[in-house]
Amino acid sequence: MSHILVRNVSKTYGTKRVLDGVSFEVKRGEIVIVEGPSGIGKTTLLNIIAGIDHPDEGTVIIDDQDIFEMSEDARARFRLEKMGIIFQQMNLIEDLNVMENIALPLKLAGKRWKERVDELLKYMKIEDLRYEMPSSLSGGEMQRAAIARAIANNPEIILADEPTSNLDDENTKNIGDLFLRINREFGTTIIIATHDPRIDYVASTVISLKRDR
Repeated sequence: MSHILVRNVSKTYGTKRVLDGVSFEVKRGEIVIVEGPSGIGKTTLLNIIAGIDHPDEGTVIIDDQDIFEMSEDARARFRLEKMGIIFQQMNLIEDLNVMENIALPLKLAGKRWKERVDELLKYMKIEDLRYEMPSSLSGGEMQRAAIARAIANNPEIILADEPTSNLDDENTKNIGDLFLRINREFGTTIIIATHDPRIDYVASTVISLKRDR
């Protein structure tokens, strides 16, 4: 389980100040929701926590490590071993089937993957979709496959960007319950960026990003 400290993070694109001195703490094993309207900087904030994007000011400290004092290679390895990321568009690779998509982070980490992928397919209740291509999946099925890929390496942290924005109420509840189950069974620290109030019930803490008036 990981402890995350976001300190005074600011980010500007062109003339637009997307994040302005954002600070908060995520305790080990917490589920935190970062909420706010579209365009408020939620995705940017997740990308900074993941070390994919750099803040103009401020930093992110994970388990006493300032991630922006690491080299790019060290940060990429840290991300691979410690984090699972669920992107807004899910980013399943279209040329790979479900099994191959889930196996990808395991292969990148040099781990044996077949048994682990079998476990994940069963855990996500998508065993029958093993050989399906992403284009043939429903929104809920795609999201389950994306979550399976995100937790393949047993990450201590999950970062999820708008995981329910394109799902109906039933699938939204299913995904929310799945986050709770992962958190309860593995102690995973989870940060969810969303403007969807239907998923708020999973959070122990809600952080609201607001536009300056």
